[in-house]
Amino acid sequence: MQIRRLLHLIFALMFRVRGGMAMAFTLSRGGNNVPAEVQRWQYFLLRRGISQVGRVDADFGSKSEEATRIFQLQQQLPTHGKVDSATLNAASQYGYTILDSGYYAARSGAGWPAPPGDLSSPGSAWRNTKFSCFRFVQKQNAYRDRPERIVIKGSCDGAAADWTQANIVDLNSSLFSHADGYRGYFRVHREARDALDALLHQWQSDDLLHLVISFAGAFDPRYIFGHNPGNAAQPELKSTDASKLSNHAFGSAFDINATWNWIGDVPAFCGRKGSVRELVASANAAGFYWGGHFGGGRVDGMHFELAR
Repeated sequence: MQIRRLLHLIFALMFRVRGGMAMAFTLSRGGNNVPAEVQRWQYFLLRRGISQVGRVDADFGSKSEEATRIFQLQQQLPTHGKVDSATLNAASQYGYTILDSGYYAARSGAGWPAPPGDLSSPGSAWRNTKFSCFRFVQKQNAYRDRPERIVIKGSCDGAAADWTQANIVDLNSSLFSHADGYRGYFRVHREARDALDALLHQWQSDDLLHLVISFAGAFDPRYIFGHNPGNAAQPELKSTDASKLSNHAFGSAFDINATWNWIGDVPAFCGRKGSVRELVASANAAGFYWGGHFGGGRVDGMHFELAR
């Protein structure tokens, strides 16, 4: 046991962190903890089967301390409940990502990440071509659960009497199982399913899933937030005739971490609780545009939409 502890100490002094040799982020109850690093540690413990940690909530409280002690006991380390260098080194042997202490400082502010140069939010013509046109109505406002709600009917070409049934499918995935509000599946357009599945696995490969702490849905038949053509019952329209339909109405978008990235607010900064900024590069590469890069005062940091 003494040899094992000595090896852990040696590695703790020598291990490399992402970005080079530098101080790593340590964590403790009541300490000066970076919220996103607490999320990373809580997610790691959950994936190790240490359920005593509870939820991924960025708060290193008594449950996180207890769960850390359990991990330390398993690794034959001192069980003080603090994530010190020896504990980090032990975790790194199981794939835990250790960041350079300057990581978040290099990614600070509202301008990071920069908008992609080769991707933009999709327009109405692209959505209707990619996902097909549908007919829809709006009931009187008293019978809507929200002012933007629409009721989708059949396809515009008459091929499908029920556009939703013909096009919207379930993507079953366990990768968001730790996120509040997630029920084990996404409701998405069949033409968006594979792209979304690939993105989820890319986030897993990039070791970024700890950043996802809540899920707010995908397919959602409605106009964009705040748009209501009228409170009376509205006549039937085609999706090609309505430029302000949400991408959610086509099943090609999903929302995460809504509480910390509400529409119209500056999205949570990198390193803060609920930030999704580190997810954006992988999303762009997979063809998804981030609502945090919307212009015209409609910033929507919770939102990711298929754009390519």
